[in-house]
Amino acid sequence: MNMQRCPSGHYFDKSKFDQCPYCNPATSSDNRTIPLESTMAGTSDPGFGGGWNNNTSDANDIGVTVPLQSGSEVTVALTPKDETGKTFDPVVGWFVCVDGPDKGLDYRIRSGNNSIGRGTGAQIRILNDISISKENLSHVAFDSRSRRFYFEAGEGRNLIRVNDELLLPHQSRELRAFDRVLLGQTTLAFIPLCGEEFSWE
Repeated sequence: MNMQRCPSGHYFDKSKFDQCPYCNPATSSDNRTIPLESTMAGTSDPGFGGGWNNNTSDANDIGVTVPLQSGSEVTVALTPKDETGKTFDPVVGWFVCVDGPDKGLDYRIRSGNNSIGRGTGAQIRILNDISISKENLSHVAFDSRSRRFYFEAGEGRNLIRVNDELLLPHQSRELRAFDRVLLGQTTLAFIPLCGEEFSWE
């Protein structure tokens, strides 16, 4: 293994990738989703993480629709700021892969909605489990008012289980510390930071 660190701070295997697969998703795998029953499932090597990346597009930011002078509307990205005016979007919890191709990796959860999948549009990207849908897999949300976390199954082909309980598309449930989420061949343990004991507010 020839581990390299890109200028953005991501670690990747230089023997497998010429460039950072997180900064340059086109250099990663062929992005095929395969069914769990396929003989290819589980043949990929363990990966090097995913999760939050400060280089993601503005589409991942919080937005608000404001009228233009012409009367039409446009969505303008708003990023939370701290008292000094600097961007402030702290971690509120984590998923840690406890079983599957990315075992041992962590994925940061931010306030609000966080999409989960294998595609480039997901805030939480699980890259090395090719049985996971690229789009519309699921969401995890942190509500800063109630200080609670929620998990919702999306419309992807994968069945999703939370603590062995099946969630159908658009079903949601509250997450508690150390709940287990099964997506494809990946099992994630939920680790909250914010809650009754702590909040960034």
